[in-house]
Amino acid sequence: MFLVLATAACLVILAGYAYQGASAEPVLHDEGLILERYVSGLCCGVTTMEFIDQDTLLVLQKNGKVRLVRDGLLQSEPVLVVDTQPVREAGLLGIAAVNSTVYIYYTATIGEDRLLNRIYKYAWDGDALINPVLVKELPANLYHNGGAMIADQDGQVYAVIGDTGRYGPLQNKKLENLFPPGITDYLDTGVVLRVDPEGPYWAVGIRNSFGLAIDPLTGNMWDTENGDDDYDEINMVPDGFNSGWQAIMGPATQEELERLIGYGDYQYQDPKFSWKRTVAPAGIGFADFEETDEYDSSVFVGDCNNSRLYRFQLNPERDGFVFTSPGLQDLLADEGDSMDEIIVGTGLGCITGIRTGPDGYLYLASHVENVIYRILPAEAARSPEPADPPGGGCLIATAAYGTELAPQVQLLRETRDGRLLSTASGAAFVSAFNSAYYSFSPAVADLERESPALREATRHMITPMLYSLSLMTLADEGSELQTVGLGISVILLNLGMYVAAPAAAAWQIRRRLLRPSAAQGPAGR
Repeated sequence: MFLVLATAACLVILAGYAYQGASAEPVLHDEGLILERYVSGLCCGVTTMEFIDQDTLLVLQKNGKVRLVRDGLLQSEPVLVVDTQPVREAGLLGIAAVNSTVYIYYTATIGEDRLLNRIYKYAWDGDALINPVLVKELPANLYHNGGAMIADQDGQVYAVIGDTGRYGPLQNKKLENLFPPGITDYLDTGVVLRVDPEGPYWAVGIRNSFGLAIDPLTGNMWDTENGDDDYDEINMVPDGFNSGWQAIMGPATQEELERLIGYGDYQYQDPKFSWKRTVAPAGIGFADFEETDEYDSSVFVGDCNNSRLYRFQLNPERDGFVFTSPGLQDLLADEGDSMDEIIVGTGLGCITGIRTGPDGYLYLASHVENVIYRILPAEAARSPEPADPPGGGCLIATAAYGTELAPQVQLLRETRDGRLLSTASGAAFVSAFNSAYYSFSPAVADLERESPALREATRHMITPMLYSLSLMTLADEGSELQTVGLGISVILLNLGMYVAAPAAAAWQIRRRLLRPSAAQGPAGR
């Protein structure tokens, strides 16, 4: 009975409106990895994210809102709102942090029709981003603004900006061949910038990029780069790197090398991997799992055209990739080449941000799905510590359905983030409930995992409850009165089903058992 009440309470608190599934179910094709939906309830095009400390994650929405996730819980109010232009490839685009200093990259509207990309730095006071300081103003357009940011182990902050539709010396063109003709703001485009401390360009000749990452072992920088009609790239980006645009995309031919004008002492290198047919690679990152070293030499990349996650194996020097598939050993995914070796996930949406969390797990920002996924090794699920952090979900329901991605479990997350956490009363209630719930739910979930019969029984017990929770869909997001009123109604309904009705039935049975037989009559007493 205790298990029933605990499961019922978890579902009442976390569940609500029907789960809206993606067009394709997210799946990992590596038995050594587990995929979780870590944060839902975001909106408006998630672009990327950054961890500030062990339990604080800042998530960027393209519409200019910076959202706070604390201990796995999406907070109801943004910690910063900037006035941006969230159209096409413009908007709130990049974030990096060095201790409590946070850098934000976004597209600003100046006057009626002028756009600028701006980088500000803020102080994080534990609850908000304060004391903005303008660090850099850059050219902008509705496309090719880049925006990815990263900080290395020494605290140097970098940002990448695409060509913004401008072609000049930094795109390997002569000054007399500037395009559009007569432009004057052709600098600070198509480059990786040293943001803070400022310094010379780290790299030039970049068409457009949505991903930067630092190898945690070597300190090498890596990027993803989007081509035009063909040839997307993954590059290792050393200091003084020339990526070759506008003369070269993909592996260079001798003719292209001869045509490359160059810029200063910046040296061209071929990409470490290319796709002949464009896939729009975006987020890039490294895992640092404590439970296993199997993925220590892996580079993970998400694409936008196919909703895929790729895993690339580094060579021993960690300056290139190795493949077993003959079709990929030329470092090019050409027409007809099988990519089964490198495709590790599908159905994830457009992955525009990848970060390694303080826990060593891999976090992915899905731009279209508006969720944050988390990837952890299978060993983590077998460890005594729960894989799901406090507030991250309902452990009892997860164990009952066997996966974080079960529609019933996702319904719980969606309701918590989209309904309860959009109100102050709901957020306070969830916080208070979690402090008690997570004191016993890991042990209950372990019992379920060990007993298929118990899992099956739990699923049967919660089915009526799932139907009853459809009442919460009537509450408007952010409405305190409707959320509280409907929440109380759902709680009362479930108390009636799971407590009052069984108690009444038990009382009736006991009453019948104790009733004297009619055959005994008065003398039988």
